Amino acid sequence: MNILAIGAHGDDIEVQCGGTIAKAAARGDKVFMCVVTDGRGRPKGNPDEIAEVRRKESQASADVIGAELIWMGIPDGGLKPTEEYTAQFVNVIREAKPNIIITHPQDDYHPDHRYTHEMVLDAAQLARVRNYPHSDLPPYREPFPIAFMDGVLGLSFLPEEWVDISEFYEMKKEMLSKHVSQMMPDTYDPDFEMPPEDQNPMLRMIDIQSAYRGMQCGARYGEAFIFWKSMARVLPYRILP
Repeated sequence: MNILAIGAHGDDIEVQCGGTIAKAAARGDKVFMCVVTDGRGRPKGNPDEIAEVRRKESQASADVIGAELIWMGIPDGGLKPTEEYTAQFVNVIREAKPNIIITHPQDDYHPDHRYTHEMVLDAAQLARVRNYPHSDLPPYREPFPIAFMDGVLGLSFLPEEWVDISEFYEMKKEMLSKHVSQMMPDTYDPDFEMPPEDQNPMLRMIDIQSAYRGMQCGARYGEAFIFWKSMARVLPYRILP
């Protein structure tokens, strides 16, 4: 089975569905981690250098679970639903041939998140179109569901399905910890030392949210999802691990 997780920025996938894709990889699934933007917006520093740092961090995270990184490289904060960018999403889907896509929910806080959500839905249909003029890859017409991962802090999100990630929670933390630049308070510092776990706001955030979602489904740690209810997106069996 091919699982394609699409996040707007490096660390989005890890925060909201890192345990799920780690669990999927462990059961033998092929996992693709697609990062849409280049992450140059944070921390402060030379934008091109920051983008390369973010790419290397995303690769290190993907390596933890043996996932394949797809780096789209669209400028951070510059994502818009244009024909050019939509074609890039279509190509990602046609290349990965997913059995399921996991991406952002509709009402997330960042415009890059919301546009990623919108463009994934558009591209999922256009990837099926035989005469789509902006891709040289063959159409991908297999039906597959699209799952929306939890919103940041779980706000405005009413789950429909949960995954018990208890055995993979430490791996989720390891993946997120590869994004060292996102733990920096302001300016990029190559000599920055990670704070202790109990003083790390990102690790504290995922600990609370994962524990809360786990409590909802009777597990130590969990991740939550809702599904797009649309033609060719509803299957009569469970795909998430």
